[in-house]
Parts: sequence; structure tokens; C-alpha cells
Amino acid sequence: MDSTSTPTGPSRHDAKLVDILLNSAIDGEYVRDQISGTFTSYDPGHHTDEPAREKPPAIPADLLAMLRKREIQAIHAAENGQLDSAVLKLTEIIADCPHYASAYNNRAQARRLQGTSTQDVMADLDMAVSYAADQNTLAQAFTQKAVVLKESGDQDGAFYYFSQGAKHGSEVAKMAVARENPYAKMCGNMVAQAMKQLRCQKPALSS
Repeated sequence: MDSTSTPTGPSRHDAKLVDILLNSAIDGEYVRDQISGTFTSYDPGHHTDEPAREKPPAIPADLLAMLRKREIQAIHAAENGQLDSAVLKLTEIIADCPHYASAYNNRAQARRLQGTSTQDVMADLDMAVSYAADQNTLAQAFTQKAVVLKESGDQDGAFYYFSQGAKHGSEVAKMAVARENPYAKMCGNMVAQAMKQLRCQKPALSS
């Protein structure tokens, strides 16, 4: 579910992942690699009402180590198809430490794969954003929001959250923004139409 990569640029895996993601055919994990990147020339409209972000309470090092160990067990369960067990483990982690943002991120992903309501998945991601203490967690939460909205048909919302994910360091989100940029698509369509017209023109007869 949650891992990182070296900040050297997009991999072939990333490109394939974005192809799957943008075709709305996501069957498994979709938020993995994080590097810098952003896109800002877009009016987000009504997709700006984010939860207030106050500095989250610090988690003691010994407790954090224990939470991460338990979270890894939950991730392994999810990767083995044991989604109910994964959600239960992550819910227990959240009960023990309600401000541990990573658990919300991973529970949101497991719930989405379960087919849980979009409202519940987005609620987990809102909590992840609220309690995130690092760029990686924010990047994952925003990118997952984008995926959920894209699956539900909200293209504008998906583009906005991909932009936010890219801003906070998600390579997957950065690539999705480049692919989904409505202005780039419009220009591409105009060029394609112009080329089509040129191909359809009859050659002038020489005298």
C-alpha cells in the first residue's frame, strides 16, 4: 500500500500505473512513488474546502514504532486479499492513536477495495489530511482522493486533487496531472482537428 522510491524521476512502473489509473481500471495498489512536482493553472471551483490543518500532536517514538509494526501487518493482510482483517487491524490502530494519519490513508485504500461507500473512504482521507505531519502522507491522501473522485466520475475534482498530490510530492499525481490537464487536452484536440482538416483537403490542380 504505502512505500517510497528514489527521487530520480518517473519509472516505467509509474507510467503503467498512471495508464491504468486514468482508464479507471484500478484493481490494487495505486499510491506508491513520491517525488516533487506541481501544477497550478486550474480553477478548483468547489473543491477547496479542506479540513483545517493544525499541527498534529507528536507521537512518542516508542508508540510510533509499535504503530508502524502493526500497520505493516495490516498492509500484508490487505496485500494477501484479507481486506476485512486489514480494516479491522487499522481500525484498532486508529482507536489506540486517533491522530496517526498513515493508518487513515491505508484504511481508506482497503475500504475502497472492499467497495465501502465513497463517503466513508473520503472521511478517512480527510482525517489523514488533518493529521498528516509530513509531505508523503499528504501526497498519498490527496492522490487517493483524486482516484476516488475519478472513479465516481468527478473529473474536475480528480484533477484538483491530483494537482494537490503533485504539489506535495506524488509522482503518480504529477503524471496524472500532465495527462489530465484540461487545457492541454483542449490544445491537443485543436491540433488533432487541424491536422485532420489538412489531410482531408484536396490537392490543388497544377496548370
